[in-house]
Amino acid sequence: MKRLVLMLVIFSFLLIGQTGAQQNTEPDIEIVITAGRVEEDADWIPASVSVITAEDIDASGQTTIVDLLKNLSGIHFRTSSGNASQAEISMRGFGENSHGRVLVLLDGRKLNRPDMAGVNWLQIPLQSIERIEVVRGSNSVLYGDHAVGGVINIITKRGTEDLSVSFSTQVGSFAFNQERAGISGSAGALSFSVNGEHTSTDGYRERSGYRSIGMITDLGLDSGGLIDSTLSLSYDSLFFEMPGDLTKAEMEADPTQATNSADEANEQHVNIDLGITMGRDEGRQLAMNLIYGLKFIQSDMTSWTSYSDLALHTIGFTPRFNLEHELFATDNRFLTGVDAYYDILNFDKFDEQARLNKNLSFLVSKLALGLYVKDDLAVLDNLLLSAGARYDMALFMAKTELTAGTPIDDQKFHQAPVFDIGLVYGFGQSARVYARYGTLFRYPFTDEQVSMYGFGSDAFLADLEAEKGRNLEAGAEVGFAGFLTLKSNFFLLDMEDEIALNASWENENMDNTRHLGLEAGILFTPLDWLELSTDYTYAKTTFTQGDNNGKEVPMVPNHQLSGLTAISLPAGLTVTLSGNYTGESFVGGDLDNSQEKLADYLLFDILCSFAPAGLKGKLELTVGMENIMDTMYASSVYYGGYYPAQGRSWKVGGSYQY
Repeated sequence: MKRLVLMLVIFSFLLIGQTGAQQNTEPDIEIVITAGRVEEDADWIPASVSVITAEDIDASGQTTIVDLLKNLSGIHFRTSSGNASQAEISMRGFGENSHGRVLVLLDGRKLNRPDMAGVNWLQIPLQSIERIEVVRGSNSVLYGDHAVGGVINIITKRGTEDLSVSFSTQVGSFAFNQERAGISGSAGALSFSVNGEHTSTDGYRERSGYRSIGMITDLGLDSGGLIDSTLSLSYDSLFFEMPGDLTKAEMEADPTQATNSADEANEQHVNIDLGITMGRDEGRQLAMNLIYGLKFIQSDMTSWTSYSDLALHTIGFTPRFNLEHELFATDNRFLTGVDAYYDILNFDKFDEQARLNKNLSFLVSKLALGLYVKDDLAVLDNLLLSAGARYDMALFMAKTELTAGTPIDDQKFHQAPVFDIGLVYGFGQSARVYARYGTLFRYPFTDEQVSMYGFGSDAFLADLEAEKGRNLEAGAEVGFAGFLTLKSNFFLLDMEDEIALNASWENENMDNTRHLGLEAGILFTPLDWLELSTDYTYAKTTFTQGDNNGKEVPMVPNHQLSGLTAISLPAGLTVTLSGNYTGESFVGGDLDNSQEKLADYLLFDILCSFAPAGLKGKLELTVGMENIMDTMYASSVYYGGYYPAQGRSWKVGGSYQY
């Protein structure tokens, strides 16, 4: 506790985040679309919202989406490889498989897939991002599956009116290098944007390197009439090594060593989205999206003598209708829509790396359909009432096509009726309070519903139920004289049937849990050249029944504190010092809280950027260092296996846009 108090004193002089002076917890942006699936004023959303803009990204010197998000309040990342693409995100105090309780969207469409593998954070080039919107708390009514702890919407750039060209490069420790290039423009009714990115590194640990090559293209057609359309295509090829876990003694002796000499994987990701909008009047529009996604993973787990191929196809259709009109002589917005998804997963396991002898083959499909309605009613000029409901259903079907064990041919039907209601009250020039209550759900992953990896316990778990819960939260945001902003929110989340591995390595519904937390932040801009702020997150998740009643859920740090100080100096020079404190947590698998805790850790980073004036276009040079103190720590420990995180590193880079 004494250390936490000391951290609070230190961070009271730091500005939140790691994305430069311009990235506050809440940048100066009025309109967001994530919370309501349509454009709306952020001040009238009954939730805590953060936005990272393209300008923030350019100024940040960061190389991945994980780096951009990791210091926002309420967000925690864990990694077992040091590979940003595999980082597991947690919001609202979830432990194992927490990534499955955070919905990640690309232009409003799901990047989450129904298998247990998390989102590949490297598949979207940073240079292609217009902004990232983060909405904390559950949003099951509008988005359905996965939207339990929060929603993150990555919104990409559209074509510009004038031709724009940009490129950047960075090099750094451990043979790190990254190159980006982009071009956008328009020709008559057609607009276009193309961005590509290459990232590679040897990694901090032995055999922890990765290489990613990705691109995203957006084409827009403005018909000048009633129908507009967009076509977005993205592709990413990812190779990464898996160094394996260490004992605590091994980590303390040498955190860079590896225990797996040959484990590695190759992934391919494809996303195609055709969007059509009918209706020039934004208050009366019908929009629909046709979606296709492909994820292919080829894993060589030599340490397990396991070689497998997984191909997952996703087809989606998401029509929605938005109507803004007067109701009872006051403003009202009504939204209704359908989310229809069909996922097909093929899993093949082989005896050897050459993949000549197949010993296991699974076909698993998931058919999901959700219908939702939502209404926002301005009861008074400064009071908004929001209410919504959803009925969602999913059918899982699994069949073994080849197996040495017991054949499987089974299916499971889930259904999830949910609702939410919220209030927002605005007062003064820049103050609001909000509250909301609702229910939520998450379906099992396909490989939670079906144990199918050939470790001797392959089975269709017909008794495994969908997760469900109730969420209550309230918050306030107050601004003073344009230079001081105070923000806080409280949440209480009661969960039933959370899914996790038991001691027999089989997925099961756990006893009920309670997630209790507080998120608070201060932004202080006393001078044009100085910004200060700090964010604090408290989260505690405990079992509320069963043998472990009153014990804490593993892998949930109770305290997180983030901060940053940014100073703008003459001649276009900016210096940014950031810090992040993560408190202790119980290690993975320690349900009775009897094992040694995962230690807390404190990290400091520094970034210097130089943007000279008077040039054609925009030139920026950056140099930075992460984990300045070379702190040795692990963000993830599971059943005694430690996964060391990266030590001190540096990066130098430059970017130019014209």
